[in-house]
Order: sequence, then structure tokens, then C-alpha cells
Amino acid sequence: MPEIIAIGEALIDFLSIDRDVSIEETSGFTIACGGAPANVSVAVSKLGESSGFIGKVGDDSFGRRIKRMLERTKVDTRNLILDRSVNTTLAFVSVKKSGEVDFTFYRNHCGADLALKQDEIDEGYIFEAKLLHFGSLSFTGEPLKSATLKAIEVARGANKLISFDPNLRPSLWDSMRRAKSEIENGLQYADIVKLTDEELSFITDTDNLVKGTNMLLKYGPRIVVVTRGGNPCFFNNGDYYVEVPPYRVDVVDATGGGDAFVGGLLVKLIRRLREGKSIFEIEEKEAVNILSFANACGAITVSRKGVIPALPDMSEVEDFMEKHSK
Repeated sequence: MPEIIAIGEALIDFLSIDRDVSIEETSGFTIACGGAPANVSVAVSKLGESSGFIGKVGDDSFGRRIKRMLERTKVDTRNLILDRSVNTTLAFVSVKKSGEVDFTFYRNHCGADLALKQDEIDEGYIFEAKLLHFGSLSFTGEPLKSATLKAIEVARGANKLISFDPNLRPSLWDSMRRAKSEIENGLQYADIVKLTDEELSFITDTDNLVKGTNMLLKYGPRIVVVTRGGNPCFFNNGDYYVEVPPYRVDVVDATGGGDAFVGGLLVKLIRRLREGKSIFEIEEKEAVNILSFANACGAITVSRKGVIPALPDMSEVEDFMEKHSK
């Protein structure tokens, strides 16, 4: 049984073939499997740990493509449901000249990920895992929200670790007020939170990393990590905080960098847990090592085209870190 399980959206990304344009201006797209929780499950698997995915796709060409991709990357798909009554969720993605990512989702009223139901959650599957990972998109609509809350309730009741990525996508919320409320709700369930500096500012109304992460810790998480693009990532566990600089690479496609970072972070924490060590009582030097590893996972991914094909395996990360330590 997989040790790290992700729940939420698996979808098809339509990626603009043009650089520095909005979706309205693009001349065409290439397609790739995506969805942040699905990306994280693949990132974990490619780094050598057992991972599984809970979610729903359409029983259509896109859904079957996602299932095959997950199986090729050795992600457990026993709890990926193919449903012929709904269509696989689609996302259209381009990067504007400003560097801002432009998203358009085909999801409302038809997206299969939203159709996952409470009674489709396999409690035993969660009992056998060590960690459950979810994102805020699971709270954008029903019945997915209730299904995710059930999975979280099962994980908490069995003393499993819970990881949360707010992963703010404004176009998928009916109001930013509700988005903030639901993200705050997610923080209350989480042990580990990874978010961007923009998301931190949105949730806490401050750009001060210390003040903002301390505010998030009050919701209940034990570890908060903030990624900041080309700036150092920031770690706060309530005992100390530390910044770790990123690796400098030429960015080809930044879309999956955060998911790669999350995968690397979770792999390091689970391995620590397996060794009988606490993941919440980490010496500062070890925290730096963990974050450097996660940074390397992200850096390698953004230096390549696509998301899932760009995610590195363990040997690639180790070689990259050795090369950049010289």
C-alpha cells in the first residue's frame, strides 16, 4: 500500500505553444496530464517512494490517458475512478510576458474531479498510508469538498500526517472571500503547509514572512514553508525560521515547480519518519538540507518543458545537487 496519498484533481493541461502571450492570443496548445495533487503523487513516485492517488476522471480518452500516465510512473491508481457520466476536467495554460500564469478551466458543472463522492472514499486505503496530501481546489465545490473532508477525517482519526497546498486559482472560486475562508478551513486540518509568498499575503494580509507564517501556525500546522520563485524559500516550525536560497537555472516552464518542491519535501519527511525521527523536531541544519533537496526538485522541473515529464528521479536530484555544490 502507498505511504503518501494525494486526493483531488487530475486533469488535462492544454499548454500554450507560444511564449509571453495570454490564452486569448495563443496560436495553439500541446496537451499533458496535470492537476496539482496528481503531479505531487507522480513527483513522490519518481523520487522512489510509494504513492497513490484518490480522485475521479471521466471514462473518456482524457481520463484513460491520465490513468495510463499515473500507472507508467508507478502511482497506485486503485482509487482513481473513471466515471462515464462526467467529463475529465480540462485546464488551458499560458504564461504572459509579465511572467503571470494565465489559467482557464473547463470544470464547472462538468469537471470529473468535482464529482468524487463521500461514499467513494476507501477508508482502509487511508489507514494503510502515512500521509494524506490535499489542496484548496478540493474545497471549491461539491461533492468533492465533502469527499475530501471525509478523507481528512479518516486520516486525522488514524493519526496520519496531513499536508496542504493552498494552490490559489482565483478563476475557480465564486468569490475571493470564500476562497480565503476555505483555505483557512484547510489550514486547521494540516500538519504541513506549503504555499507561495503571494498566497501567504492573500491569506494573512501581510508580506512579512515571519509575521505571516506565525499567523498560519496558529491555525494548527507544525511546519509552514513558503516558496518565493527566484528568492529563498522560507521555513518556520514555531521554534525557528530559516531561509534557503534557490538554485539558479534557466526557467523553461515554471508550471510544475511548486508540485515538484512539495514532492521533494514530503519524500524527505517520510524518510525521516521511517527512520524513527520526528518530522517536527528538526535541527536547523537538517531543515536546510531538506529544503535544499526540495529546491533542487523544483529547479530541475522548471528547467524543462512540461510538468510530469519534467519531474526528476532521485539520481537526477542527487547529481544536480552535487554539481551545484562545487
